[in-house]
Amino acid sequence: MTYGTRPEYCPLMMKGWQYSGAFVIQFRPETDISAGRFEGKVEHMTSHKATRFHSLEELLSFIASVLDEVRKAE
Repeated sequence: MTYGTRPEYCPLMMKGWQYSGAFVIQFRPETDISAGRFEGKVEHMTSHKATRFHSLEELLSFIASVLDEVRKAE
C-alpha cells in the first residue's frame, strides 16, 4: 500500500498566536511532580527551538524566553 505525501501547512495559517505560542513538552520517567522533580524536553512548534530541562524553573525560563522573542517579532 502506498500512502500519499502529507500536505504542507499554509504559512498564513501558521502565523496566529495559537501556533506561535504552542509548545510540546515531553516529560522523562524521572519526573515526580509531587517531589518537585521535573525532567524532560520542550520544543517550540513554530521555531523548532528545543532544550532539555531539569527543573520547573528551566522549563518556564525557556518558554518565557521564546515567547518574548515571538512578541518582539510581531
